[in-house]
Amino acid sequence: MGGVMAGLVRVWDDLPGPVRVLIGGRALTLRRPLGDGLVPPPCDEHLVAGPDEPSRAWRACADVIVGRAGDPARLLAAHPGCLVAVAVTETGCRVAAGGLEARLDPVLGGECAAGDAALYASALHAWLVTGGRPGALTRLTLVRGNTVTAVKMTGLRDRRAARPEGRRAVP
Repeated sequence: MGGVMAGLVRVWDDLPGPVRVLIGGRALTLRRPLGDGLVPPPCDEHLVAGPDEPSRAWRACADVIVGRAGDPARLLAAHPGCLVAVAVTETGCRVAAGGLEARLDPVLGGECAAGDAALYASALHAWLVTGGRPGALTRLTLVRGNTVTAVKMTGLRDRRAARPEGRRAVP
């Protein structure tokens, strides 16, 4: 996996677009900022970065971290302002958010690609900050043009009791 560079992601609820993630009964459209256009304000806007991002400032204020570490909870601990972390390894993808951890297992087999994992993590961030409950999720579906990829969240563990104080809480 190449390093994920820091970038702003905007998310809209039920707006048509080339990249959408179906999550918790909602269709979230994800885009990097575009030029001025006639679109409604996004429901979420957040910074995504990889741990290899050269700017410490960008890593420090990232809301979503995409990494190669095996434990996304460690990514969250290393980036206290972060709400969602996803770790992409040779054995699959794992996500941590809101005190919960889960594996992202492709529904039709194959691998959980790094680019897809970053999109799932961004959709999860938007879903959480707009009132979604992390424990209510079981499946995420990525629609990119005519291509559909789905993952189920398995092995869900609740680590909220062990969560250190000072990190952002899920509303």
